[in-house]
Amino acid sequence: MSTIEQIKSDALRELEERFKAEPDMPYPEDMVHEIADSSVPVYTYELAKVAQASMDVMLHENELPPAFDGAPTITNQIATAIYEIVQQELYDKLYELQQEHEATQEQMEI
Repeated sequence: MSTIEQIKSDALRELEERFKAEPDMPYPEDMVHEIADSSVPVYTYELAKVAQASMDVMLHENELPPAFDGAPTITNQIATAIYEIVQQELYDKLYELQQEHEATQEQMEI
């Protein structure tokens, strides 16, 4: 896990697998948060490698407070940026998967 693209790719793959297994889950937003949270590296070295490999992470303007203990350290801010970037990708993909699922369900009813 050394780039944001790899992290997003892994997270999207997990989302697709879990959605496919249970497309009618009652609260898919919880799954998005769980996947995004588990996608954030916890070690400082890994966070630094992701930030170094991606200007998107370094230039991201966080909406949430700093991660982990909430201290405004650069590593906590990087972790928050990764979480928010991955979360947005997951929400975009979730919406797409839900639309596809609804279209499939409508075709089956016809």
